[in-house]
Amino acid sequence: MKNYNDWGLFRFSLIAPLINNTHGYDSKEAYIRDISAQKHEFKGKEYTFSSSCIRNWYFKYKKSGYKALEIKKRKDYKSSRKLNNETIQRIITLREEFPTISGTSIYKKLLDEHFISKCDISLNTVLRFIKSNNLKSNQNISVDRRMFEMKSVNDCWQSDTSFGPYVTIDDKKYRTKLIMFIDDKSRMIMGYEFFLNDNAINMQKVFKNAVKTYGIPKKLFVDNGSSFDNKQLSFICASLGVELIHAKPYSPESKAKIERTFRTIKDGWMRCTNWNNFKSLSDVNESLKTFIYNEYINKIHSSTNETPNQRWHNEFKNIRFLDEKFIDDAFMHRIIRTVRNDRTVKINNDYYEVPFKYIRQNIELRYDPNDLSKMYIFDNDKMEDICTKVDKQTNSIIKRNTLIDYSKIVNDERNVIDKDGD
Repeated sequence: MKNYNDWGLFRFSLIAPLINNTHGYDSKEAYIRDISAQKHEFKGKEYTFSSSCIRNWYFKYKKSGYKALEIKKRKDYKSSRKLNNETIQRIITLREEFPTISGTSIYKKLLDEHFISKCDISLNTVLRFIKSNNLKSNQNISVDRRMFEMKSVNDCWQSDTSFGPYVTIDDKKYRTKLIMFIDDKSRMIMGYEFFLNDNAINMQKVFKNAVKTYGIPKKLFVDNGSSFDNKQLSFICASLGVELIHAKPYSPESKAKIERTFRTIKDGWMRCTNWNNFKSLSDVNESLKTFIYNEYINKIHSSTNETPNQRWHNEFKNIRFLDEKFIDDAFMHRIIRTVRNDRTVKINNDYYEVPFKYIRQNIELRYDPNDLSKMYIFDNDKMEDICTKVDKQTNSIIKRNTLIDYSKIVNDERNVIDKDGD
C-alpha cells in the first residue's frame, strides 16, 4: 500500500467490533470466521483474509495498540535486496548523464552492458528502485531562464500552432487550428491562418506568405511537432538563408512570447465571437484579420510600450527581401526518384511521365505541394524539364520512340552477303 496509515486504519476497521465487543455474534471466533469468508474492498481492490490473519491483528492491537497495525517500512526500503552496489551506482550514473531517460531505457542499458540478466532482475525491480529513491525522469529540470529580446526586427521569428474553436461547415463540425508566426522584437504578427489540419504543408504556406510580405528572418524558432520537424522545412530554410532552431522538448517556457500572443487572441477575439455566424474557414480568417489589424498590431504592447506595427516599420530599411520567383522555388518540395522503364515515376500514389532520356536514372524532382499537377526535374542547378501526370488514354495512340537506329545495322545493299551468290 502506498499510504501506510490508511492500511492500518483499514485493518482496525475489521477488528474494531472485536475490541469493543460490538460484533453481535455468539463469540469472537464466530465473527472472525464470518468476516474471513467475506471479500473486503479497499481503494478499489478486493481482499480476503484468513481467520489466523485477523486473529493476529487483534492480538497485536491488544498488546501494542494501533501502531502495531500499520505496515512497517523495511529498514532497506530505499535499497534493493536484488541489485548489487555496482548496478545501483550505474543506475545513478545513467540518471546523471541522461536526466530525461526513462526507467525502461535504463533497464535495457543495464542488460546491454551486462550489469544484470533478465532471469535474475526484472524490469519492475529496477523501476521500483528508481521510484523509491526519487530517481524518476525529471522533465522539468531547472534551467537558468532570463528575459531576452532580439536586437533588431526579423532577427528571429517564432512559430507555433494553437487549437481554435469548432466551426460548422456544410452541417459538419470541425475543430480549427491556428498557425501563426510572430517577430520576436516587435511582437508583430507576420503570418496567420486557420486550417482544419496543422500539417507541414499548411505551415509552409503561412511561412511563404509571411516572407513575401515581411522579408526574410535570420532565425526561425519552432516547435518539435511534425509540422516543423521535417526535411522539407530544413531545405526551405537553407535555401532562404534562415537558421532553423527547434525548441527543447517539454519546455513551453521557451515559447512564451508566441503563447502570450495566442492568449491575447483568445481573450480578445476568440471568446468574444459568435462562431455560429461562420460558414467557412475564409469567414473565420477574415474575422481574425479584422481583429489583428484593429485590436492587436496597432495598439500599444504592454512589454514594448510601442505598437507592433510601429516597432517593426521603424527598421524597415534593414529588412532583407528576396525576389518572389526565388521564394517560390525555395518553397518547392524536393524528392529523389528512379525513373522506371515505362518512363514514369510514382509520387503519392500518382504516376508522372518524364522525358525518355531519363529512363533508369535517379532524378531530383521539385514541386509545389499545393499544385501536384506537374513536377520539375532539377538538373545542373536549374529546372530542366516538366513532368505531368500520366494520361493512359492519350498514351495508347502515341507512336513510341526507340533508341535503335536500324540504318546503322544495314547501311547499304552491297554490305549484305547473299549465300546463294558467288
